[in-house]
Amino acid sequence: MTGLLILIRFVHLGALTLLIGTFAFLLLVGRPAFRRAGATRAPDLERFDRLLLAVAEWSLLTAFASALAWLGLQAAIASGRPLGEALTLETVGTVLTGTNFGRVWEVRLALIALLAWFLFFREHEQDDRDWTAVRLEGVLLAGGLAVALTWAGHAAATTGRWRLLHQGSDALHLLAVGVWLGGLCPLAVLLRWAGRSPDPSWTAVAREATRRFSLVGLGSVAVLVLTGLVNTWTLVGSVPRLVGTPYGRLLLLKLALLLPLIGIAAVNLLRLKPTLLAHTPEGGAGTSAAIMRRLARNVIAEAGLGAAVLLVVGALGITPPALHAQPTWPFAFRLSWEVNKDVPGVPLAIGVGVAGALLGAAALGSAALSGRLRPWAIGAGLALWAGTIPVPLRYLAVDAYPTTYLRTPVPYNAISIASGQHLYQQNCAVCHGAGGYGDGPVLRGIASTRPDLTAPHTALHTAGDLFWWVTNGIPGTQMPPFQGHLTEQDRWDLINFLRALSAAEQARTLTPLVEPTPWCVAPDFTFGSGVGAGQTLKDFRGRAIIHLVLFTLPGSLPRLERLDAAAPQIGRWGARTLAVPMRDAPRIYRRLGARAATLPLAVEGSEEIVETYALFRRTLAAEGVPPVPSHMEFLVDRQGYLRARWIPGQDGGWEDLSRLLHEIGWLDNEAPKAAAPDEHVH
Repeated sequence: MTGLLILIRFVHLGALTLLIGTFAFLLLVGRPAFRRAGATRAPDLERFDRLLLAVAEWSLLTAFASALAWLGLQAAIASGRPLGEALTLETVGTVLTGTNFGRVWEVRLALIALLAWFLFFREHEQDDRDWTAVRLEGVLLAGGLAVALTWAGHAAATTGRWRLLHQGSDALHLLAVGVWLGGLCPLAVLLRWAGRSPDPSWTAVAREATRRFSLVGLGSVAVLVLTGLVNTWTLVGSVPRLVGTPYGRLLLLKLALLLPLIGIAAVNLLRLKPTLLAHTPEGGAGTSAAIMRRLARNVIAEAGLGAAVLLVVGALGITPPALHAQPTWPFAFRLSWEVNKDVPGVPLAIGVGVAGALLGAAALGSAALSGRLRPWAIGAGLALWAGTIPVPLRYLAVDAYPTTYLRTPVPYNAISIASGQHLYQQNCAVCHGAGGYGDGPVLRGIASTRPDLTAPHTALHTAGDLFWWVTNGIPGTQMPPFQGHLTEQDRWDLINFLRALSAAEQARTLTPLVEPTPWCVAPDFTFGSGVGAGQTLKDFRGRAIIHLVLFTLPGSLPRLERLDAAAPQIGRWGARTLAVPMRDAPRIYRRLGARAATLPLAVEGSEEIVETYALFRRTLAAEGVPPVPSHMEFLVDRQGYLRARWIPGQDGGWEDLSRLLHEIGWLDNEAPKAAAPDEHVH
């Protein structure tokens, strides 16, 4: 059924393209070109006009028939029944009234009916105004048919502020396709008529039509490029999704078909059109006829490639956008500046590559201007590119895997990290060590193979790289595959823990003074006070600075009482204290009694919060992993980044509440320095 749907969409898009192109060609190219040749060609204009209107009528009938077939197939897809069983009034009625596709289809059917009325029941045109009005109505209604498609396509599913831009861009893209590709067939017909006639006035018609269509084509291609970039950005978004998803590969196929199409158009524009325009009657009718026949052949080739592009577009419309698909990286390497930037020789290699690329471009540019030395300049330019561009690429390449750019389906939150920590201790600590330093009992003493998971390079690998290694193991090492032992969810939990472990190691530098640059993502968590609905840390983004307090009774009680008393001052700076018991959460209200009575408590979810945030107890003052303190405090800014930490006993820190208030005030006055972090690790 997928193949049939693609075919129906292709036929429908082809009919619409021809419909738009026919009317636009008559208005912008055909009639002005015939008029330019004088009154002698008036009968030919009338004949050409009748032919194109007949093409428009058949295109409209084809669009109507394919729209009916599309509706029937959509009913079968929506109902999950075979096509024969789905074609009932009830099923089709449900699609028409209960789906966005159906509502848009009704609007488009009304446009088809209106255009059919103008085309099939038009009265005899009395003058130029009547003639222009009918064709103008045709191009507007045909354009409306194409634009309405964007209400039921991928653009309609775009959310947020990009939706209007995407829909507008998609609409312009369809119109430009119609004007350019749809105008190729009328142009080919006109050129073939002109090429077969010995009358010099036909050459004048062809020259003017070619000149005008070149302008129309240039404008259309410019619109196609701009809107194509917008559409690619909103539907694909990245190179991995371009090369690693079915949608991205179809888009590449479309581009591969467009390149020769544009190449042929460029030959027509830069070589054949100037030759035809420069040709004079003294040059001989045979010469101009040969040029027009060659132009016609090229235009037909363009139209053929354009039809292939429309077939790909038919498939793109029913393929999930790359932005919403998991990419499968097809190459064994990827380029990474972050991984290699500190490797000796990389800056020099990049400098060589950039210099060679610029010199090569200069050589090729001079080839375009030079006549006699053109072959040498082209050879030198290509040789420079071939010899220098691969140099930096070789230095920047790192190993990659099919899952390298896989997006984790498991959010980076305390539940996942705590689960991953348990899995790590059960399956990984024996080699990597309890703290992740690669000093587990199995590998202890084998210095050359110590896989330190806290080292900075670990954070430079993608989550997909880690997923691949955890799933399949690492050949040539003692890292085994865990695919048969851990579920996919377990493996992603493990990776979330590894990300938190690496962040915690880098966060040794955190102090009671706010970090000037936000970089450490605060793991999200869900909590409840025991009464009412639960909340998440993410709920406070953009609204409040969170002062997170992990406490233990009875030692933290004096501190909690002071914070409770200071709550109005803390709130004045747009902050909120959230206290999380490190032990005995179910009895925490009873143990606190009336003391610190107004301090918000996170009772539900406290275990996972404590396990996760206790990872951030590593400091520069202590080697390795220190014991879990009985009390810790953190500041999380409004964007969701961990910005400061205080562990009592290491220094005065926030023992003096004025210092805590000073840091909160600093954060309150700070303009956002980074976008809110994604809920998934990368």
